[in-house]
Amino acid sequence: MDRRSFIAQACATALAGFTPLTGNAAGNRQPNGFIRTNWSRDPYSRGAYSFFAKGSKRRHTRDLADPVGDRVFFAGEATHPNYNSTVHAALESGQLAARAVRRTKHKRVIVVGAGISGLAAARQLADAGVDVAVLEARGRTGGRIWTDRRLGQPLDLGASWLHGTRGNPLTGLTRSQGMPHRVTGDSYVIRGQDGRRMRDADAPGWLDEVAEVQHDAGASLSELNLSAYLTDNDYDGDEWIFPKGYDAVLRAFVRGLDIRLNTDVRRIQMTSTGVQLRDAAGTEHAADAVIVSVPLGVLKTDHIRFEPALPKPKRQAIAKLGMGLLDKVYLRYDAVFWDADTTWIMTPENGLPKGQFNQWLNLAPYIGTPVLVAFNGAQPARDLARASDKQMLSMAQQTIERAYPE
Repeated sequence: MDRRSFIAQACATALAGFTPLTGNAAGNRQPNGFIRTNWSRDPYSRGAYSFFAKGSKRRHTRDLADPVGDRVFFAGEATHPNYNSTVHAALESGQLAARAVRRTKHKRVIVVGAGISGLAAARQLADAGVDVAVLEARGRTGGRIWTDRRLGQPLDLGASWLHGTRGNPLTGLTRSQGMPHRVTGDSYVIRGQDGRRMRDADAPGWLDEVAEVQHDAGASLSELNLSAYLTDNDYDGDEWIFPKGYDAVLRAFVRGLDIRLNTDVRRIQMTSTGVQLRDAAGTEHAADAVIVSVPLGVLKTDHIRFEPALPKPKRQAIAKLGMGLLDKVYLRYDAVFWDADTTWIMTPENGLPKGQFNQWLNLAPYIGTPVLVAFNGAQPARDLARASDKQMLSMAQQTIERAYPE
């Protein structure tokens, strides 16, 4: 059941916290590797992706994208006029922002943020002969595209899927970068606390919302503006994942760009002749214009001060649009002991609060390694953000042991 079908019936993801733990193998049913994400505590994202919160409207994405005085431009998945919350929305938003800048004939441009929206904007401007620099607060490029290899296998901590291949600009782009893909299946199993296989009719009613809403929007049903959410556009076609890692897509943009890592912009000042930026180290950066491609979650904070203050419609858009949350927990094992050929495993009877560790992706058929991924979204994920790595590992393992007792 897709998200629109479910909702129609119902209504008629201080530090980033990415920590691997290895070397604790104790048999095939104990994980020998563990990684968690904690996007809400990442100061450079403050969440996973945007959603249409109650009180927000689709016009707020346009208000967010509107430039200020032909000097300050905005990009990012939350600014796309038609598609949001996806990698392809971020990509296209960067290209749209670059076209808007080119119409102004500015010669020197700074892009704040080296996620795919910022990189796409910078690439297009550089190819057009514009003097462009990318300032990135992190020590890496990619933003919410982050492929982690600390467990010896490419594991995508942020973006994982290409959603819909037909007409999607990422389809040709990933092919051009030689990125092997696998089509994600939709097979699933529901496992009770004693390992029994549950029928759909016997599953608790709240499980659909967890899987179809919290893990899609990063928000609960009660938080959504349903009319805007239901009219959000999608591309048709298969869902692709990339066994060698999503970060390979960044190769299409970074070559030859002036990318300055560990440069945390804290102030953007618009003047009569251009823009003046100051980073956390106190260094000043000047340009004719700036493209701000940081996530909506960062705009919701005072991390970057705008002088003068942003116009009221933009401030309202930032306040009203929601920043959703979807976190992952990766567990690597010595061997597969779960439903080997099933893509999704649902675990509603794990003894934890609703929404915590109730949905798992079986990566083994797709990457050839015994890895399970738990998804936690919306408020359940925010509640878990305070848990230690040890607590997260314990909850994850408790769930698996109940679903697959020896």
